Amino acid sequence: MPRFRFTIRDDRGEIGNKVVDLPSLTAAKTQAVEEASRALAIVDGAFWADGHLQIEVTDGSGLSLVTLMVNGYESSASGKRLDG
Repeated sequence: MPRFRFTIRDDRGEIGNKVVDLPSLTAAKTQAVEEASRALAIVDGAFWADGHLQIEVTDGSGLSLVTLMVNGYESSASGKRLDG
């Protein structure tokens, strides 16, 4: 079974990594989405201050296969009251 490394980074650099044996690249892509979800839950609202989260998936030899990037931006309207 192929081995995949998931490296999680934000604007400050690497914040974690994990190695998992999975049956295919498709399964690794699914795992990358799950890792992003967990990472966003951990950083909670702090994500909006940094604005960037990246999950890079590499194979056993270190070759980059796919990268999932999540960016968050607040619009200038975010500081306005919406309740009237």
